[in-house]
Amino acid sequence: MGTMDAMKVLLCSSEVAPYAKTGGLADVSSALPAELNRQGLSCSVVMPLYREILNMKLPLKPVGEIAVLTGAGITEARIYSHGTSYFIAHPLFSDRTGLYSYAGHDYPDNLERFAFFSRACVEMIRLMGDIDIVHCNDWQTALVLAYIKDAGIDHVGSLFTIHNLAYQGIFDAILWSMLFLPHEYFHHDCMEFFGRINVMKAGLVFADAVNTVSPTYAAEIQTEEFGSGLEGMLRAISDKLSGITNGIDTDIWNPARDSLIARCYEPSDMGGKRECKHALLEKFSLPVDDGPVFGIIGRLVEQKGIDCVLDAIPSIAALNAKIVVLGNGNPAFERRLKELQNASPSSVGLHIGFDETRAHAIEAGSDFFLMPSRFEPCGLNQMISMRYGTIPIVTGVGGLRDTVVALGESGVPFGLRVASPESQAVVETISEACRIYREEPGLLNAMISTGMEQDVSWTKPAQQYSLIYRNLKNLKERSR
Repeated sequence: MGTMDAMKVLLCSSEVAPYAKTGGLADVSSALPAELNRQGLSCSVVMPLYREILNMKLPLKPVGEIAVLTGAGITEARIYSHGTSYFIAHPLFSDRTGLYSYAGHDYPDNLERFAFFSRACVEMIRLMGDIDIVHCNDWQTALVLAYIKDAGIDHVGSLFTIHNLAYQGIFDAILWSMLFLPHEYFHHDCMEFFGRINVMKAGLVFADAVNTVSPTYAAEIQTEEFGSGLEGMLRAISDKLSGITNGIDTDIWNPARDSLIARCYEPSDMGGKRECKHALLEKFSLPVDDGPVFGIIGRLVEQKGIDCVLDAIPSIAALNAKIVVLGNGNPAFERRLKELQNASPSSVGLHIGFDETRAHAIEAGSDFFLMPSRFEPCGLNQMISMRYGTIPIVTGVGGLRDTVVALGESGVPFGLRVASPESQAVVETISEACRIYREEPGLLNAMISTGMEQDVSWTKPAQQYSLIYRNLKNLKERSR
């Protein structure tokens, strides 16, 4: 059996912070490898070299060249490195802005782009020669596993992680020939899905192990309600499917040492939180008083229950509370938020778009954080909120069920549960939050300090990942 420190892992991801980011996948792809390396594994990351990364003018080191078969014949790609991160350079990624889309529309050649990236990852595995485990993430890298299978590379263990089952990489069947995969893979037990190509299915079928980003979500996606059409296949592979809850980067999200907030604070000295609240209200041009403040950060889409929050905003204003929203998404939701802000300018703070400084200000300055999601594979903001002494108000789905113990569910709660993702339930929970805030300071402070004590770091999740890797490596060594 190989020693622990000899295990080499290559994590394939379409986005990695701080290089390129559209969502939580980028945070995981950066924080998990960092923690695995701290724990003694050797974990590197590979991603496409987007134009955004070229614009950073990083000191990239050339590593090698690879040849990849494409519809246009043999195409050369270059590999560069920066620390433990590798980049695949090709015009498919560097000759445009944006990772997957432009002006709200997906690039029409996304299948070609990520098939190329996936083939390049496999060539890189050959080139490196000593990779024990390849860890692929979401549909953009699922094809790596099909190409590994097709190439007969059987000494490398593989893990596929589903970060959000709602995005499966579904394409027209007419594009099949450009994947250069055996025709028998285009079958409903494999990559065919209602007459189309489903790229994510390659990850489910060909990976040695599959996981998702919380135990509850792993169970939910095997049901019709949350399975997005793949529940049957997920039930069929349930023996190799598990859930590991994400952590957050506790160096970046640390109220005791956060340079982006008005004043640092910690559980033993919460004075800074009050200053952060005043600074937040000023930043969003709201009157500075001591009423409760509800924060929201994220995509303004139905998944996040934003429509229920919109319906609840008049009640928030009526309760002499305030809401501060940072995010973008559905244009109709954006418009309605602006209308609500115009109607209640002293209760609603709004910034359409994303802004790191404002995100930190909201986490530190809010009293409560609203996240009434309809589904939530894991969710990071509820854990960030707990760390900042901001009480999460969440539904009972996915990672929100696994990370938040709510009032009435245990002797030591640190959150509030929204009964269902409906406006009325959201209003009821917000009213209860306002009542606790004004009438039960003892309970409020106990919930705040319990939340701040929770271990939301990557330490435990990384140990669970390395256990999966080690089991896969032992499996490969035994089967030789």
